[in-house]
Amino acid sequence: MKAIITNNITIIKEPTISLESRLNELLSFKDKSAEYVLRKNKNNSWYKRTAAYQENMKKLNRSLLYKLSDGSLAMPTGFAHLLDNIKVEDRRQETGGNVPLPWINEPFDLRDYQQEALDLMEDNYRGIINFATGLGKTLLAVHAIKKFKKKTLIVVPGSSIGKQFYSDLVEAFGEQKIGFYGNGKKKIKDITVGIAASVNNHAEKFKSEDLGMIIFDECHHTPAETFYNITQQLGEVGRIYGLTATDFRSDGKDAMITAGCGDVLIRRDIVWGVKNKWLAEPVFFQRQIDTSHCRNYRDNKLKNYKAHVLNCDTMRDAIINDIDKFIKSGKRVLCLVDEVAHGQEISEKIGIPFATGQDKKSQGYVDDFNNKLVWGLVGTDGKIGEGTNTKPVDVLILANFVASKGPVIQAVGRGLRVVDGKTHCIVMDYCPTGSQMLSRHAKKRLSYFREITNKVKEIE
Repeated sequence: MKAIITNNITIIKEPTISLESRLNELLSFKDKSAEYVLRKNKNNSWYKRTAAYQENMKKLNRSLLYKLSDGSLAMPTGFAHLLDNIKVEDRRQETGGNVPLPWINEPFDLRDYQQEALDLMEDNYRGIINFATGLGKTLLAVHAIKKFKKKTLIVVPGSSIGKQFYSDLVEAFGEQKIGFYGNGKKKIKDITVGIAASVNNHAEKFKSEDLGMIIFDECHHTPAETFYNITQQLGEVGRIYGLTATDFRSDGKDAMITAGCGDVLIRRDIVWGVKNKWLAEPVFFQRQIDTSHCRNYRDNKLKNYKAHVLNCDTMRDAIINDIDKFIKSGKRVLCLVDEVAHGQEISEKIGIPFATGQDKKSQGYVDDFNNKLVWGLVGTDGKIGEGTNTKPVDVLILANFVASKGPVIQAVGRGLRVVDGKTHCIVMDYCPTGSQMLSRHAKKRLSYFREITNKVKEIE
């Protein structure tokens, strides 16, 4: 038995039955999103005749381990760390020539844990850096680019995160070194920030760009079709890394993150960050709101959300009153919402800006908040939920009512950056008691909060 590891694929010759069984177990998963759609339409005879039904049936049970015609096994090289006690022929290699990258403005030095992560990156061709929001993933990426001096592509899920990354890179290396690909721009330079959808659509172009490193920011998005296609089409690149605060999924497709970016090299979560005083300590409150007068929809999240949140005066007044009281007491408040209509209403009622992410003013509103020119800010998950720096947050209002652990942890991280001696952050959450579904989601959030700290209280 022998394993041949290349940059993008690992072949195992003459595998034993036990190894094949173990790898198949580790690399197989059920796509819960496909399972949900199939379950929802189980009695729909028309749907069962559609191409969408056939596609979801194919997605339902999947494996990233493949058997070749000669009996060998093949798998993405991101799983190479699973090959213990096997003879290995390692053919992985660097790609791309060196490029000069002098500092224009030298950034902050790395903290000890960031330097540890950079050392691990140097020793591994693939890997995930899991740092909680506020622990400096972008700064680490900037130093990694400087260290490896390779032509680099940074893949981001959307324009908001991309613009933030682009700005930080321009500050460090100068505008002439940094390109942006997406949103109508197609400039590839020594360092290029690329929106995933645009990079995916032009992957062939990036194949010819002599890349030496790819960094996937917010790499928990890797199982998305655009992200995963990029990892496969550009898998020959020598160094590929993922950055995230949440290296897991709620849809069962965690294995695809590993397939694309490799194993987790280092994990520093919120609990670690708070313990070591790199993050402010969250203090959680979940307010119970009686919405029993609103119609209860059993299994329809959107209808429940509209009935018990968007169109519920009781819930609206509770959220608005909390924000207003905190601001009047001298605290700076960030409120996260899911729907634009909800955020617009809160913004207008209180008179604070709303960063929707849908206009050019959104980043300006964030900048004003960070520069303490305004006391409060409302933001959608799409604009502020991940990847956007929000600094002087004394109180975080969770009016987005998400249920999945990853988005909850990402949202909480928006309030935990340490600035001006801040040591704590109040996090307000809400439970619509009249909706069985939304109440169940609220209980899930409580369990996630309690994994972080014992400072969690339910109030009426």
